[in-house]
Parts: sequence; C-alpha cells; structure tokens
Amino acid sequence: MLMLAIAMLAIATVIPDRPFLILGLSLVVGASISILVREAIAPSPQTRITQITALLLLIISIYGFADIIKML
Repeated sequence: MLMLAIAMLAIATVIPDRPFLILGLSLVVGASISILVREAIAPSPQTRITQITALLLLIISIYGFADIIKML
C-alpha cells in the first residue's frame, strides 16, 4: 500500500493533477494507520522507529490535505 502511495505521489509530481495527489495522500494515511495498528497488535524489534516513521508520514499527509483544502 505504501509503494502504491509512493507511485501515486510520483505521478502527481509529473502530472500536476489534484486527483493523483489526493489519492496518493489518502493511501499514505491508510498505510500509516495500518502500520500503527499492526505495531500495536504485534510489536516488531524496532517498534519505536516504525511508530515514529508512521506518525511522521501521517502528519505530513494531513498537512498535505490541509494545503489542498486551502488551495480550494
């Protein structure tokens, strides 16, 4: 899911169209929440790093959504 999000965001940089950007950001939100839930259920050896990375991705994508809403 995260690889698909990266692909959508890469397409959004080449083709400046809002649907690709919105889809990419929503996939990042879904992947981040999925990672956080997975780490809560079955922690991995590097739990702290994974949680920080997922939270960072979540914050950046929410900031991206706020910027898109501001542009409308």
